[in-house]
Amino acid sequence: MGQEQHEPRRPGGTAPGPGPGHPVWANAHRVTEFLYVGGSLRSGDADPATVLGELRGQHGVTHILDCRTETSDARLVAAIAPEVVYHQAGTEDEADGTAEGWFDSGVAFAREALKVPGSVLLAHCALGQTRGPSMAFAVLLDQGYDPGEALLMITQARPQAKAHYAEHALEWHLDRTGASEGERRAAFESLRAARGRTGGWHHRRH
Repeated sequence: MGQEQHEPRRPGGTAPGPGPGHPVWANAHRVTEFLYVGGSLRSGDADPATVLGELRGQHGVTHILDCRTETSDARLVAAIAPEVVYHQAGTEDEADGTAEGWFDSGVAFAREALKVPGSVLLAHCALGQTRGPSMAFAVLLDQGYDPGEALLMITQARPQAKAHYAEHALEWHLDRTGASEGERRAAFESLRAARGRTGGWHHRRH
């Protein structure tokens, strides 16, 4: 592709690798050693203080990427876990498309965060089905993962994740990196194959 790719931050394969496993109280799942995906901080099985304490203390979450537009947890995070860096890059849920600049804002935040060794990012939305998983998918693409592998990693870690905007994310990524026609065909074929394995659907056909 035309733009230099990031070296994948992974031990290899699609499994998350050794680590703490999935959170107990938080509505979130561990995709890799540096990426979690989930729903609202208020939708777990405990109060937000317990949820944030678990994510920070037991799972090492250092950055939160909130993909909602309808509300913000900036004050909540600042009050309970001020050491966690919070960024909101929102888009409407279940819309025909994503907000202009949505992937640019979210992925740029994630890229800067993950430059620091030991950083752990949580990408979340309200239910953890569409927006958060789609942004997590875009982050994995930016980190050098294959599209099909990235989608399967997310859906295997979090079965309720649909990532309906994954096709939008892949198109954004390929445009940004100056992919050739052959690279584009291969990338979308990889994603289609993964969709077939998960039984998912998507907004746009390529």
